[in-house]
Amino acid sequence: INDIASIMRCNVIWSNGSIQLAQDRPTDASYLFNLGNVDDSGFSYTGASLKQRHTVISVAYYNMDAQEIDYEVVEDTAAIAKFGHAIKQVKAFGCTSRGQAQRFGKSILFSEQQESELVTFQTSIDAGSIVRVGSVIDVNDPVRAGARRGGRVVSATTTAITMDAIGDTTLPDISDNPKISCILPDGKVEQRTITSYTNGNIANISSAFSQAPQASSMYVLTSTSLETQKFRVISVEESNQSEYTIQGLTYLEGKYDNIEQAISLP
Repeated sequence: INDIASIMRCNVIWSNGSIQLAQDRPTDASYLFNLGNVDDSGFSYTGASLKQRHTVISVAYYNMDAQEIDYEVVEDTAAIAKFGHAIKQVKAFGCTSRGQAQRFGKSILFSEQQESELVTFQTSIDAGSIVRVGSVIDVNDPVRAGARRGGRVVSATTTAITMDAIGDTTLPDISDNPKISCILPDGKVEQRTITSYTNGNIANISSAFSQAPQASSMYVLTSTSLETQKFRVISVEESNQSEYTIQGLTYLEGKYDNIEQAISLP
């Protein structure tokens, strides 16, 4: 099952008595986290050892023209210049295309060089019971970002969001293309552009949300100069009856265009 799932870049998860798949694909954020919905310890970050990062990937695949196993070698020249040749040999299950083998090697190099940071935090049952492995989350950590850009909604309509703790929040300037993301009552995350502020704590938006966010739901602010960090959830564990520990791996939206079309990361 793991070999078959690897063809689609999926992880196999056993949950609630059934097998589920979490695919590595372009995904919008499905939940928001800031200091308003994590415990007092906040966010903890760890990185992979340089010894675990490879710079050359040798991919074994079945060559249909030659009717035999062939090898495609993919290199990261910038990483080789830094760390030297660290070769990893992998087998691309079900792969009969040299191009597919090359993209498979590129994805491994990208993940090891660009997506090696892990975030860990504890949250309450209302978030921990909803977030699933494979989903993408938005994180505003004021300790790392240098600015509080998220919290809880005090009250809201579909076109105006009243934000909490406004004295501690660094509101992005209107000229910096500010946007606000909110979790709606149906669990979806929607983002809208902020057009103005009222009384210093009410964000007026360009177009209405499909639903009015509920009081105490989460919001996050972003702008051109300061965005949230995105992570793909790789683990959700129940710590006790009311808290969950979540782990996420760095998620970069430009990954897929970079691998498929060699487009530089923004």
